[in-house]
Amino acid sequence: MTAIDEGLHALIARGFRFQHIGDDRHGGPAVIVGTFGWPEFSDRIEIHGEHEASAARTRAGAAEEAVWSQGGDTLSVIAALLGLPPPHEPTAIA
Repeated sequence: MTAIDEGLHALIARGFRFQHIGDDRHGGPAVIVGTFGWPEFSDRIEIHGEHEASAARTRAGAAEEAVWSQGGDTLSVIAALLGLPPPHEPTAIA
């Protein structure tokens, strides 16, 4: 098991749901998307490969407003998302 696998399992344990969006041209997954909903907020991670991912927390509403985002290699993005406090905690970015 890799550190990325362990990070994905940690996100799943927190309640993230993942979906593989396929690449019809090449027959493999083009992106893996994980989401988790909070009251009034949602967290999302998009994984394009081992070296490319992005995550964001958005405030729900007519125009979803990003209150936090992170991009970079997949392991770093997973770690940042796992370290993000719930949106209604005093230390949260909201």
